[in-house]
Amino acid sequence: MSTSAHEPYDELCFSVYTTNRYFHRLYSQLLQQYDLTYLQYMVLLAVKNEKQTTLTTICLKLDLANNTLTPVIKKLVAKKWLIKERSAKDSRCLVISLNKASLKTLEEIREKVGYVQHLFSQLTELPIDQLIKQHMTLNANLLELNQKMDSEDS
Repeated sequence: MSTSAHEPYDELCFSVYTTNRYFHRLYSQLLQQYDLTYLQYMVLLAVKNEKQTTLTTICLKLDLANNTLTPVIKKLVAKKWLIKERSAKDSRCLVISLNKASLKTLEEIREKVGYVQHLFSQLTELPIDQLIKQHMTLNANLLELNQKMDSEDS
């Protein structure tokens, strides 16, 4: 039996949590001049990849609940980043799209993010796509483990 203290940094979950905090801080610095939060930026990226989308689709892409994203989208509409309107196909459905005027600003942000990714890649001496692939593998494995544990609880 070991008598040494178990440090938080010895835990993988703490390491991932800390990494997430550092990314939030880094992106907050980049996004501050645009009056955007990290989550608002993630929503904009999710919407940008679609011509028109729905709240449900954004929720699925970001793996977040409707009640988490509704106020975020309302703020982005108020800030003129997004447009929310009735679907031409089904008037009961609301569609969300990027305001055309915000596209140029979003591209400017993406260029700054690309530069930061380049700097990070130089620090780690790994290409960004390899870092993303490693992170995606970790996420997939954690999701699989969660599902296994959920099924064992049932």
